[in-house]
Amino acid sequence: MLDEIIIPGSAGTNALNALTILAGTREVEVDLPILKIKAMVKPILNSEELKLHTMKASGSTFIKSFNKVLFEHTTFTEVKFQNLSDFEKHLTPPDKSMLVFAMLDATFSKLPEKIITCPGCGKTDNYSPNPSELMHSDTIPKIWNNEVDFDKFEIVSEIVPGFKVIYSMPSETDRIAILEAKENSEMRDSLNNNGDVLSSLELFSIYIKRLEIKNGEEEDIILTDKVNDIVPTVKGMPLELQSQLLDDISVAPLVEFTPHFYLDINCSNVGCELKQFKWEGVNPEQDFFRKALSVYN
Repeated sequence: MLDEIIIPGSAGTNALNALTILAGTREVEVDLPILKIKAMVKPILNSEELKLHTMKASGSTFIKSFNKVLFEHTTFTEVKFQNLSDFEKHLTPPDKSMLVFAMLDATFSKLPEKIITCPGCGKTDNYSPNPSELMHSDTIPKIWNNEVDFDKFEIVSEIVPGFKVIYSMPSETDRIAILEAKENSEMRDSLNNNGDVLSSLELFSIYIKRLEIKNGEEEDIILTDKVNDIVPTVKGMPLELQSQLLDDISVAPLVEFTPHFYLDINCSNVGCELKQFKWEGVNPEQDFFRKALSVYN
């Protein structure tokens, strides 16, 4: 038999391979405020982004695929996650926001174009910011400094006599559970109305670990299942009680860890009295969702 003939790759193929390797050497380092460790994030490859944005799947399937890419592109210091599920179990919203920002910064020189209206004069302009423009000295407002780990820390609040809400820092696993119960059309509506694939009530509900309700002389009612118990209960509350819950400042010590991304915009209208304004409609992860769910600015 003839010996196997090995045909070397073309110059174009070799060049593309070399460029892929070079692109993969770029990493962005970020500090994670809850885990209190550093992470090095590599850029997402074009083939991976294309696959994510052309997925004909539910939002929850998309976020799982996105998390897998994020996990595979990140190197953590001082901690090792056993697998993707372990990573999602320990990944909090503040830490994920930082990782997504790092991936954007490592991958793109410019972000997708945004249509931004000046609140001073109403002039509309198109902006394609550099990812680094989202980061400011006050972007990371706080680092977790409690003696208790985030997954064991609880805040108890009695909204009204007999109705207690126990808050805790949620994980990506909690978020996925709620997303799995939503249709893509609901996510699109939430993106358009709230700037997030979760509604305002759902975003609030992920911080609720359990609800404890006095039941007269009977045994107290304790709700712990986010999807089947907590979220439907919060959505179905009388409006007055719902308002009291949403206005509860007890959850503030958890929410204040959320990174604050924004853009400093110079208005192009020379006659504008405002001149410069802060645009806070920035959520790095939602840009991925917008493409996957065909919802654009």
